[in-house]
Amino acid sequence: MVNPLDWDLGNVPPGVAWGGVDEAGRGAWAGPVVAACAVLDGETVHKWGHVLRGVRDSKQLKPERREVLATELKAILPAYAIAEMDAMAIDRENILEATMMAMRQSVANLSLRPRMLFIDGNRGPRTGLPERLVVDGDALSCAIGAASILAKAHRDALMIAMEAAHPGYGFDQHKGYGTPLHRARIQELGVSPIHRISYAPIAAMQRVDEALRDVLRHRLDACTSVSELRTWVDQDLRPSYGRLKLVWVETLRRRYADRLVQLADAEGLVGEGP
Repeated sequence: MVNPLDWDLGNVPPGVAWGGVDEAGRGAWAGPVVAACAVLDGETVHKWGHVLRGVRDSKQLKPERREVLATELKAILPAYAIAEMDAMAIDRENILEATMMAMRQSVANLSLRPRMLFIDGNRGPRTGLPERLVVDGDALSCAIGAASILAKAHRDALMIAMEAAHPGYGFDQHKGYGTPLHRARIQELGVSPIHRISYAPIAAMQRVDEALRDVLRHRLDACTSVSELRTWVDQDLRPSYGRLKLVWVETLRRRYADRLVQLADAEGLVGEGP
């Protein structure tokens, strides 16, 4: 089998910096979807080829090896970037578009712009750079494999932190995926603020709270500045998210947008919706 680094070198013109883009967490029930872009060039390959030849699809690596490789890649890559889209963004946009948004953001955040990109999968995020779609690219391409490792290691660390913030769900074990343990903990504890309520298994286990919906609406209507609106998102909407139906969230979002336009116009500001 061709080493992923040799595959890249056989598909990139000499002297050109290239990048690989991949995601982690697309199929999870909770937490963000994370995308990463890893950039390679000839100088890096010449100097660090012995490290790069150890890059594989992150799913093929044990967690300890993946963590070590992620640390090494951050030290040797000429550029890399990681971006996240949280559960609220996933439910608002749908998981496919949220993934594409995270991919575009990871490329936009690069300190070094590559000449071309290898994208894992069969749909491109339309970054504005030349993109080549590579099905099973995390196993074929070194750059995509590096991005896969960076995205997976980053997301795993986030989910471990999520268990500290929302104890009892086992996020540090299942990382938000739909395991029997995860299902059992949701049935015991209810849906958390970081769960994706647009996903059917999560919606089926929700314990929704109509009184809470009304409280949120009243608190939103009471906001008198853009700053208070943003505080409402962070201190009222986000902590309540798991107890709201998706249709309620969409109604609150529209109400928020209308209120934002009014207050931003009064203050001469432009804001962003939740």
